[in-house]
Amino acid sequence: MAGISSPGVGSGLNVQEIVSQMMSLERRPLQLLQAKASGIDTKISSFGQIKSAMSALHEAARNLTSVDTWRSKQITTGDKTAVTGAATSTAAAANFSLEVQSLARGQSLASGTFASGATMGAAGQITLQKGRWDASGTGFTAGSSSPVTLSISATDTLSDVAAKITQSGSGITAVVVKGAQGDQLLVRGNETGTENGFSMSASGGGALSGLAYDQNGQTMTRTAAAANAEFTIDGLAVTSATNTAQDVVPGVTLNLLRTTTAPVEVSVGTDKDALKDKVKAFQEAFNKLNSLLGSLSAYDAGKESGEQAPLLGESVVRSLQNTLRGMVQQTLGDGSSLTSIGLEMKLDGGMRNPSLMLDTKKLDAALSDPVKLENLLAGDGATEGLISRVRDFAFAANSVDGDLSTRTKGLESTKKSNQSAIEAMDTRLQQRQANMLKQYQALDAKMAGMSSLGSFISAQVGQWNKG
Repeated sequence: MAGISSPGVGSGLNVQEIVSQMMSLERRPLQLLQAKASGIDTKISSFGQIKSAMSALHEAARNLTSVDTWRSKQITTGDKTAVTGAATSTAAAANFSLEVQSLARGQSLASGTFASGATMGAAGQITLQKGRWDASGTGFTAGSSSPVTLSISATDTLSDVAAKITQSGSGITAVVVKGAQGDQLLVRGNETGTENGFSMSASGGGALSGLAYDQNGQTMTRTAAAANAEFTIDGLAVTSATNTAQDVVPGVTLNLLRTTTAPVEVSVGTDKDALKDKVKAFQEAFNKLNSLLGSLSAYDAGKESGEQAPLLGESVVRSLQNTLRGMVQQTLGDGSSLTSIGLEMKLDGGMRNPSLMLDTKKLDAALSDPVKLENLLAGDGATEGLISRVRDFAFAANSVDGDLSTRTKGLESTKKSNQSAIEAMDTRLQQRQANMLKQYQALDAKMAGMSSLGSFISAQVGQWNKG
């Protein structure tokens, strides 16, 4: 059985301490490789941040140059309490006056009063049929939907009847109102328009006889007739089954909110608010990327080399930043530039870190001519717009073969090679430590033997001297 080894016990030599100190020197190259690995990881992470910011810039530029953006329309009205609206990209620019004579409404019925909690007293049926009443309110033409028949029991209360009507799926709802004189059943159609009136027939006798409104008898009161909205556009009479009038003007939806006593001016044009938002989004995305490129590669004279920005000296970063700054300062052949619409590179208060500033007054003025603005930013088909150039540049930089992807791949390859070197060196150092420990253990054993021999000789010499 192998003995227990305790290096240094025999000779007094501290073998473990010696080996440990010598290995700390041997591990210095490994530590340098590990520090390099950490630096590479930081660089890869930093380039990942840049790629993300570059993607955001591309998205902002793409939105600002999209055909949908420039074809989007906006409705403005002189009285938002009377009419609002929306427009699709197919709507043509237009201005018109609108007057609302009446709003669309649904039919409503009210019953007479019933004692609170009273039952129908007789079983029977209620039949609901949607359709159109004539102007006199006596003639009814059934619509295309099938009638809905409800079974009513003798013990049903007015509340039970209301619940059955509401749950019938007929598009008609009911509620019981408790008044000073007793309970009343209020019945209402969910849809507006003259074609969405309804008749309510009752059979079976008892209290059910008081719940009828059809051509054969009307024991309920019609509190509101189903009606279309009636309005005029530049004097032309128009009707709509709902208060949301769609495509009366092609591509335009009008929301009628109340009747008017005077014409309301309505304008359909380019959605300037959406354009302003997209210009601001581009400015913000550009400045975020520009600031990130600067902070990740800036030199700080007050810091040691190991504390400097992770991408200091990276030519790819300098090239991207210089190119982007240059692109937003370019001009078209006619001399127009982003400065003319309020986008301009300016230094901050410390006269450092130039960023893209926005003069909203200039932008508002440029929005008065949407076609010219579109040509400047998105292009006119023959000449590429200034923002289109940024969009294409950002896309190329982030593409598979782009500058950012290529540099990241290079760093990942270096990281892989460095990791292989770390693993190989670690293996060698472990073997080196084992060999060194073995050598010093052998030295320790020899020194221990020599110590024993010395003690023996000293003892013999002492015996001789006594003799």
